Amino acid sequence: MIKQQLDSAWGSHGLDVERDVAAITVNRWPHGYAYEYMDLWDDHAWSRGAGPHVTGRQQLGQISIANSDSESYAYVNGAIDSAYRAVRELTT
Repeated sequence: MIKQQLDSAWGSHGLDVERDVAAITVNRWPHGYAYEYMDLWDDHAWSRGAGPHVTGRQQLGQISIANSDSESYAYVNGAIDSAYRAVRELTT
């Protein structure tokens, strides 16, 4: 049903769901929680701006990652910040 909706919404604009969509993941926010680094256990060089999450969110072609995990910050403003970053990656 999701593929049908995407095709209906974007098919006339060039999206071919069978060609362009490899997978769809649906996450429900209450069932997951982004990991935040803690000085007691994690590498002291890691922070919101540096760490494995920064490597994991690297843009790949026209794919940009946006979620609170990619900011290592488990709050809605982390998700909003990552969405802003991902859109900026794709448009600049």
